[in-house]
Amino acid sequence: MRDPLLDELAALFGSDTPPPVPAPRPTGLRPMRAVDEPVRGPSRQLVFHAGAGRLHLQVDPGRLTGLLDDRGVTVEVHSPAAVLVLRPDAEGWFRTVIGSGPVCVAVPELGLTTGWFVA
Repeated sequence: MRDPLLDELAALFGSDTPPPVPAPRPTGLRPMRAVDEPVRGPSRQLVFHAGAGRLHLQVDPGRLTGLLDDRGVTVEVHSPAAVLVLRPDAEGWFRTVIGSGPVCVAVPELGLTTGWFVA
């Protein structure tokens, strides 16, 4: 008699289609919408907005730089391993070192989040 778990694992690895990704759990934060804007240069740049506010992110290997329209609020940079809490400077800039993998940027005071993206 074969183990059903082994059969299920064999079916997963024998298929060309990836297993379904579970839906993200609600966080209570309102998702920001990504904006398509032309970008030049080697860095990956992402722009998000909600209402009149915008969040600009530049993703370089090992580094995340951001500019937030709203000043005086904290920014949380989430990864599977940790949560970094940052305070943007007087002009709205923030910077941090990040590892490669999934990252999410949230602004709790404004109730906003970018959702997950890969750094």
